Amino acid sequence: MLRKQKSEKGKIKYGIDAPLVPITCISVGIIVLGFWFPSHGYLFAWITFIYGLSMIIGGIIFLHTSLRGKFLVWNKIIECSNISKNSQILDLGCGHGAVLIKFAQKIDDSGKAIGVDLWRNVDQSNNSSAATEKNLKLANVDQRTDLITADMAELPLKDASFDFVVSSMAFHNIKPRQQREKALCEACRVLKNGGKLIIVDTGNNFKEYRKTLEEQKLIHIKLTAAGFNGWWTGPWMSTSVIQAEKDKSIN
Repeated sequence: MLRKQKSEKGKIKYGIDAPLVPITCISVGIIVLGFWFPSHGYLFAWITFIYGLSMIIGGIIFLHTSLRGKFLVWNKIIECSNISKNSQILDLGCGHGAVLIKFAQKIDDSGKAIGVDLWRNVDQSNNSSAATEKNLKLANVDQRTDLITADMAELPLKDASFDFVVSSMAFHNIKPRQQREKALCEACRVLKNGGKLIIVDTGNNFKEYRKTLEEQKLIHIKLTAAGFNGWWTGPWMSTSVIQAEKDKSIN
């Protein structure tokens, strides 16, 4: 399991994605349920009850996806990926390093896994390079990993440097659309010919992503739904996986 990483020195902590969302949902739900009985009118009382209960359930589903579900999604992706021991890997918006660690465990000292982030707490609780460095050491992959503080739209990295460029729940946080497109173009720029791009994300930006990837001459573009393990409060905010390859013939 991706989440079950332990060491004698402690336990790896990955934080909670957008922590204010589940806190708000559950808090509002509890408050609403606390006042639903005095509501005027039978129908209004039940509508209030259903709303309050739905908010709590939505918050619980969000926590499941953040703490367990998204890890199951990545486990499946990584199991189906042919990762050689000397692979060069880039994780965009790496956060606490959950995906970065899993990829780093697939390579040896001839490979490298690099994580890029701006370390914003609004994106993930207790997000910092120091926390991620600690996780990398606890997972015993610190010798084959590096962290870079950088904007995904302006990567300080050379062209065609990576066999895999991956990202988990980061692209939808980039605003406006022009910046997202620029970040996606940067991901394509640093990807080697024949390399693979894997983006796990939420929101309604996937038509936009596909269009940009096609413009960047990526091939074998595939979009799949992550299912229940990718729900953020419910099916109306689901996770999808987009995978593509960079044509080997591109100059």
